[in-house]
Amino acid sequence: MKTITIIGGMTGILLAVLAYFAEIQNWIGMEAILTVGFIGYVLIITAIAYFLLSWMYKGSKKLEML
Repeated sequence: MKTITIIGGMTGILLAVLAYFAEIQNWIGMEAILTVGFIGYVLIITAIAYFLLSWMYKGSKKLEML
């Protein structure tokens, strides 16, 4: 699951950067830029949320052992 999340997060970063450069260079229409950028941001936020929840779950397991 972590591998899929890392790939998703990297893809999100790539899409967000691509949307940023497309907006600067006026490569494609504004609607497409917003869609690609939004999808990238969703992937980034999802990856961060997964790793934060995983980290919190591991921390709670350590506290239960004490």
